[in-house]
Amino acid sequence: MKKTFKIIAFIMLVIIVLLLGFSYFASKPLPEGERGSKAETLTNKIQLEINQKAWETTAAIAFTFMGEHHYLWDKTNNNVQVKWDSKTVIYNNQTLKGIAYDGDQPLSGDDKTAAIKKANDFFNNDSFWLVAPFKLRDLGTTRSIVKIGTQEALLVTYASGGSTPGDSYLWLLDADNLPRAWQMWVGIIPIGGIESSWEDWTTFPSGLKIATMHRGLFDLKLENVKVGQSVEQINDGENPFIAL
Repeated sequence: MKKTFKIIAFIMLVIIVLLLGFSYFASKPLPEGERGSKAETLTNKIQLEINQKAWETTAAIAFTFMGEHHYLWDKTNNNVQVKWDSKTVIYNNQTLKGIAYDGDQPLSGDDKTAAIKKANDFFNNDSFWLVAPFKLRDLGTTRSIVKIGTQEALLVTYASGGSTPGDSYLWLLDADNLPRAWQMWVGIIPIGGIESSWEDWTTFPSGLKIATMHRGLFDLKLENVKVGQSVEQINDGENPFIAL
């Protein structure tokens, strides 16, 4: 038995060493950019192309992430409904107060608290793959120009806020300044500079543009994306947040 444990421990050690070695050699260093008016001008161009103003006046969004997590987001009032497996959680993402169900059964106490936390963790991660282009000027961000050949890219660093302050994203743009991909230096991924695409852009009647597909080390798909000026407009006339 002891010999078996030693073999398992040795195999795990080898795997860890290989992963660390791969991370070291595959990682790209975080590039240095130039802050200032040029970076702000490029940011303006991106925001114009994706229609930042339309995003700011959008009141409600619905989407499904990877076919598993289903969201209804009352953006105006910071309320979110998350459905996954048998769970339904309806909460305010500023106060983390709300209600939770497992099937038809309401949850209470620690079970409710845990369900709301899990829903909020899902929402923070999944929604970023939808809204990140609209967060270039969030409080605590810095922007700088990085030259890649003859092309300009925008490096955005989140110095504060979120669960991993210090994360950086290098936005790669097409000829119209629409994001086509980003490279990531983030705390949860040990390899710096991992690239993922931003593609399958959908243009909504308001002029708002949202990417619904990301390809890279892993592929992420957003489906059933709806935007509107009220929760009822995109949810068959119903507003589940009345229960809060």
